[in-house]
Amino acid sequence: MRSLGAQLRLGLASGLVLLFGLMWWGGIQAIHSLTDHFVASRLQHDAEAVLAAMRLDGSGRPLVRWRRIDHIYDQPLSGHYYQINFPDGKKVSSRSLWDQQLDIPQFAPGSQGQWRMPGPAGQELLVRVAGYNKQGQIFSIAVAEDMTPLNQRLGRFEWLFVALSLGITLLLFAGQQWIVRSALGRLERVREDMARLERGEVTALTTEVPAEVAPLVGEFNHLLVLFQQRLEHSRNGLGNLSHAFKGPINLLLQQLESDEMAAYPALKAEMKRQIERIQQLMEREMKRARLAGSGISGGRFNAAQEMPALVGVLQQIYQDKQLAIDVDLPETDVLAVDREDMLELLGNLLDNACKWAAHRVRCVIDRQESLLIDVQDDGPGVSPEALAQLAERGVRIDESVDGHGLGLAIAKDMVKRYGGDMAFMISPELGGLQVRVRLPL
Repeated sequence: MRSLGAQLRLGLASGLVLLFGLMWWGGIQAIHSLTDHFVASRLQHDAEAVLAAMRLDGSGRPLVRWRRIDHIYDQPLSGHYYQINFPDGKKVSSRSLWDQQLDIPQFAPGSQGQWRMPGPAGQELLVRVAGYNKQGQIFSIAVAEDMTPLNQRLGRFEWLFVALSLGITLLLFAGQQWIVRSALGRLERVREDMARLERGEVTALTTEVPAEVAPLVGEFNHLLVLFQQRLEHSRNGLGNLSHAFKGPINLLLQQLESDEMAAYPALKAEMKRQIERIQQLMEREMKRARLAGSGISGGRFNAAQEMPALVGVLQQIYQDKQLAIDVDLPETDVLAVDREDMLELLGNLLDNACKWAAHRVRCVIDRQESLLIDVQDDGPGVSPEALAQLAERGVRIDESVDGHGLGLAIAKDMVKRYGGDMAFMISPELGGLQVRVRLPL
């Protein structure tokens, strides 16, 4: 979709071109009309002078007393001409026409006309013709003037007008661009806040924006609040649910140790196994809530800030093992992945490693063309058959390998959601399970 700035620029440019095009056309038409009107007025005066200078002799032959007419009508091809036409075809012309005649129709007395026509020597003539009745004689007087000099001057004026219009258009366009950039520049703050929101530095967009986009920003901030509230509600509900189940489960365990259940050893063993399974699932979910912690939802993952806290939580959970958890961080602390997702992914991978580790867990995070995460432990590892089951597509981890269940299942689902891949192998350095994750950036 074309940008708002591009649409404004295109609209202004089109408007300016249309405006000055109409101004040019209207101005030129007005100037030509004014020029023709001015010349026609002068031709009318000259026609009246010719009419006054014309008389009929005793035989009815027309005579024009040339001394009463401007001398320019006596100069050959001067561009000023007159011609008197009689109904019988007789014509009296000015000396300036020399031996040529104008093709002028006969006009009745009181009628008149005006038009342009070619003249002698390639001239363009403006002709004014009127019909008269003098001393009982009906005739037409045509007076013409060469418009070529005026047309040349008008042509130069048209080019000057085009140049001035183009210059003014460019100046107005440049001014409008500055105004548009200044106006849209106020939206740059919103873009910066969007980037800061993506990095997790702010929780809402600034409201100091133009009035036209203020409702949009307000609705976006409202959605952010709702999203954060629902996320917190879901996380708190998960923790509360896990805590709420603790009492009934402990009560069930106590009842299993009662004398009444002693008579049913097989049932007691199966129920105890299932209850312990429920306890494990609950403990996993509570660990996920603790590992996720608090913070801005949607924020970017800062490895230098988050990993020490995550390692501290895991060391408290497995404090009886006194584990050494080594973390190798990338040079770029802030990674372009969601903070909550990374805490959940790393928390589950490290939690699984800590669960099976004897003394040491190692985590390496590297950022190249993609994000690489390598977690390994010094635990017993898994068999080659189990490794094949872990890597098999479409097989849930919590249904395939005993012990490496829900945590790796959650991690595998998250990696799949990001479009990455997860590989399982035996650690050549520590001897336990090694999980390698690649996430596209």
